[in-house]
Amino acid sequence: MEIELKLSLSLAAARRLQAHPLLASAQPQKYRLFNTYYDTPARDLYRRGIALRLRRKGWAVWLMTVKGADPAAGALAQRSEWEAPTQPGVLDFCIVTDQGLREFLEARQAALQPLFSTDFTRTAWHIRRSDALVELALDRGKISALKPLQAPPPEAICELELELIEGESPDALFELAIELATDLHLHPAIASKAERGYALLDGTKTAAFRAIVSPLSAAMTPVEAFRATALTCLLQLQRNEAGVLAGEPDCVHQARVAMRRLRSAFNLFAPALAPEFIATYAPRWRELAGQLGSARDWDVFLAETLTPLELAFPDHPVLNDWRIQGEAQQLKGRLAARSALSGQGYSQLLLAFAAALYRVVPPTIEADGPHETDLRRFALQRLRRRSRKIVALARTHGGMDEEQRHELRIAFKKLRYALEFFVPLLPRKGRSSYLASLAKIQELLGLLNDLVTAAQRIATLPRNKDMPPLINGWFAGRAHLLTQLFEEELQYFLNLPVPWRREDRAGKGER
Repeated sequence: MEIELKLSLSLAAARRLQAHPLLASAQPQKYRLFNTYYDTPARDLYRRGIALRLRRKGWAVWLMTVKGADPAAGALAQRSEWEAPTQPGVLDFCIVTDQGLREFLEARQAALQPLFSTDFTRTAWHIRRSDALVELALDRGKISALKPLQAPPPEAICELELELIEGESPDALFELAIELATDLHLHPAIASKAERGYALLDGTKTAAFRAIVSPLSAAMTPVEAFRATALTCLLQLQRNEAGVLAGEPDCVHQARVAMRRLRSAFNLFAPALAPEFIATYAPRWRELAGQLGSARDWDVFLAETLTPLELAFPDHPVLNDWRIQGEAQQLKGRLAARSALSGQGYSQLLLAFAAALYRVVPPTIEADGPHETDLRRFALQRLRRRSRKIVALARTHGGMDEEQRHELRIAFKKLRYALEFFVPLLPRKGRSSYLASLAKIQELLGLLNDLVTAAQRIATLPRNKDMPPLINGWFAGRAHLLTQLFEEELQYFLNLPVPWRREDRAGKGER
């Protein structure tokens, strides 16, 4: 089992790393590694999350390596690995002790072909921390696609890998990384060299990454469930980083969704979490989410409010002015979002938060006082609490102002996230229709909120004028239509049976 922490860094930081006091007493080893990665033309290994490589170490040593799926989040990868000496071009899968995986590889052996290579120099140090031995490996080189024609330019490698050589807990990896990150900008990276090679080979474009299916199970405690949930949120956030830096609107949106889900998880699991842990990290994630807010608001304004207005009133002069000014504000927002996710503070937050989550015994996470430890009962308590709040707020929805409707929107969002987190614990019956209605209500309330936000953004434009009556009427008409649709869906939702049941009322729906 390979336990490894991967960090990206600049060339300047790599030079400074080699003179860092933390490494002063360690004797570095330096050697060159050339790796060729194999797969079938249909990418059968890639789709299963398997990496297969032949490695030449120095000039004479050859190794074959098979790596299992990499569920990295927060830069920590824990995966199965099989490695043994071999000869050039020889792929012998007898070293793989997982019978199903071995048969999978042997069945495709004839179709395997080299796809891409990595060529880098590794400088490695061994550092002892308590009962753990850690290898720090600085890799500098390139990834190259092995295409006969029109191969894309190689991609640079400059990364630091911290691998646990002896010991079982990843604590030592994070401790060393956090110490180094106080002096150097080290960013937690979750893309392996193999993943980067496939992306280079296929010319994969940056795409928005959505939340994955909840990994919770009834055997978990609430604290373990929070840890697993938080790690999925980190995965979603980190998978959208490149898109945020490239100014991709969908990636900005999904990065904000990841942080909203994480903040919702703090609130949902709060009874089981230490107040100090929440006080340390929840405000920092709220602040970071706010730094991406402006970019998302202007993206929505331009695409979902201004574009329909331009179609409805193609010759209205004020809309062109709003477009010019809005795009300028959008650019500022994107630059702010890029700055937020490229700064050293964000990298340090990722490291510190992931370290707290991955600790085997997390005294800073779990509450000291008594709390529910059965996850099913805990989930029921938390879902009932959120459901009751919505019912109470919905009773006055007809006379709600914008602030009250916003409160209801947040309540629905919290219930939806809670259900998505706890969905593996819920009965299947009625679950889909309940979640579908919940999603539709959240969408309608979100569109109403977008109208309010759009009007606020228009009011902040430097050359703003009073909103023309015709356009003001469009806003009012759209709000009226959305409100009607929301009220209809709300009544439908309130009449649905909830997709959970109390253990002492088996077979009976609970409201």
